[in-house]
Amino acid sequence: MELENVLVRDVAIIMATAGIALLVFRRLGQPPILGYLIAGVIVGPFTLPIPSIEDIETIRLLSDLGLVVLLFALGLEFGWERIRQVGMNVVIIGVMEIAFMMALGYEIGVLMGWTGAEAIFLGACIAISSSAVLVKVLRDAGKLREGFARLIVGILVVEDFAAVILLTLLSGVADIGPAVWSDVGFLAGKLVLFAVAALTLGTLLAPRLIGWVARLRSTEALLLVSLALCFGLALLGQELGLSAAAGAFLIGTVLGDTKQSHDIYEIMVPIRDMFGALFFVSIGMLIDVRQIPNVLLPALLVSFVFVAGKVLANTLGTFLTGHDFRTSLRVGMGMPQIGEFSLAMAKVGTERAALGAFFYPILAVTTAFTSAAYPYIFRSADAAARYLERRSPRMLQLYVVNLERWLAFLRRSSGKRSPVTQRLNHATRVALLNIAIIMTLVAVGTFALRFSNELSSLLPLPEGLVGLVIGFGVIALCVPSGFAIWRELQAITEELTVQLFQRRAASLRRWNREDLRQVIRDSILAALVVLIAIWTIPFVSHLLSLGRLSIPVPLLLLGGAVFITARIAFKIHAILVATFSRTFLGQQKDPDPDPPDEPKQGDS
Repeated sequence: MELENVLVRDVAIIMATAGIALLVFRRLGQPPILGYLIAGVIVGPFTLPIPSIEDIETIRLLSDLGLVVLLFALGLEFGWERIRQVGMNVVIIGVMEIAFMMALGYEIGVLMGWTGAEAIFLGACIAISSSAVLVKVLRDAGKLREGFARLIVGILVVEDFAAVILLTLLSGVADIGPAVWSDVGFLAGKLVLFAVAALTLGTLLAPRLIGWVARLRSTEALLLVSLALCFGLALLGQELGLSAAAGAFLIGTVLGDTKQSHDIYEIMVPIRDMFGALFFVSIGMLIDVRQIPNVLLPALLVSFVFVAGKVLANTLGTFLTGHDFRTSLRVGMGMPQIGEFSLAMAKVGTERAALGAFFYPILAVTTAFTSAAYPYIFRSADAAARYLERRSPRMLQLYVVNLERWLAFLRRSSGKRSPVTQRLNHATRVALLNIAIIMTLVAVGTFALRFSNELSSLLPLPEGLVGLVIGFGVIALCVPSGFAIWRELQAITEELTVQLFQRRAASLRRWNREDLRQVIRDSILAALVVLIAIWTIPFVSHLLSLGRLSIPVPLLLLGGAVFITARIAFKIHAILVATFSRTFLGQQKDPDPDPPDEPKQGDS
């Protein structure tokens, strides 16, 4: 049979089986994901005597596209503004829970005799809940707008963002080895730089492009341009050694903040559902049914650890951030449903031979167990709270009430900051903002240097000169941020030394306090500048490392390039500061310090 006919036949079988499974599991009130997994088991290569799917590799490639589309749609649904505004308390709960579950999963994997890689993958898999299932359950129960439900949704946002990071990191280190694990920090840093650059440049360019396309009033054009951005960022992430899913998710969050986000999401839903079904069916195809009897006991253990750990971690985290016990328990018992990202991470490890053949069946059976148990756990939260309040010892109840009041007081008082703290926070935010601008510009310039050969072939210029233009352009654009960092570092050190000498005024009367304060201030400032310069030199050296032209021509041209482009660079810097502030701080104006007070009449 020809390849085209084989592919059409395979897709037809998958879609028909997935459709039947979806109808059955909808009727039974179970999550569609479970139906897709069973459909994958049925059509997979391990179940029937004669496999019904012939071109498995092509189906897996299509499922990879499905993951990209799923992540893009998830970014569209949330939007970066919503992710940024989840609140520090929710971030604390999410980070605590993810760290606890990853450590717990790792320990359970080690106790079961698994390898280090398998234990790490288990920890990552059980750290993530299913946002699709949990949000649907909350919506169907009519509780999506209640306080505990908003906390659950916020934690899910944190988890989904962390899942993208984990998926990217696990994709990069699936081939376990000492040399690879030593590069995890570099890979994480590269992911952060890519995320900052994608969010910033995407915020600058994508909304304008989408707005222009929307004026054409063509649904087809809006869909194609959105998919072009999706797969373009996915390709860029893949070329940088990261995951394609990370790029798709990031550009999805950018488009999720545009005025046309609802229209884009509506036209993406059918495509998401189709590729999503293909993705989860392909996951089910990895399950060897012959191993299921051998993995029932480990799957029961993992399911128990997952449910108990999720309830405990989320309840404790919510309680410690100042919420009452009943709300905390409702949040905890609303989380134990293993997520689709967990299956995606397991798929990555299985396909790259980082995990044993037993791992995937264990996770699949765990998904089935938690899917069946979750509705009962969710509905019993209030009953469990009443039982614990009624049956707990009196001393324990009094302790919990007092701790609850004290934590609530800390939560209310944490928002009160002194003027000194506010000034230091403002200066620190502006300095970090400009450091992020410099890092983004240098990262973009370094990436552009990869194509200096292609650019030189298009332009009547030698490759070295093209590289010099890119390098000098990046450095010139970094100059305004450098001035801003210097200004804010001066403000920080000035404030710190003033506070220090105010507190030590009595013991410093014999000294010339003002001179000593300036010496200490300038010493701290010089140390900070040297520290930043040490981290900057490798990047700048790479930008100016262009063969024979690198010395002394860059030194001669640098001053002139900076002088000529100063006005343009400062204007671009203002645009970048506004974009970074809007994207990461939610500010609509330039986060510059307040101007000095105007002198009053009569002041000399």
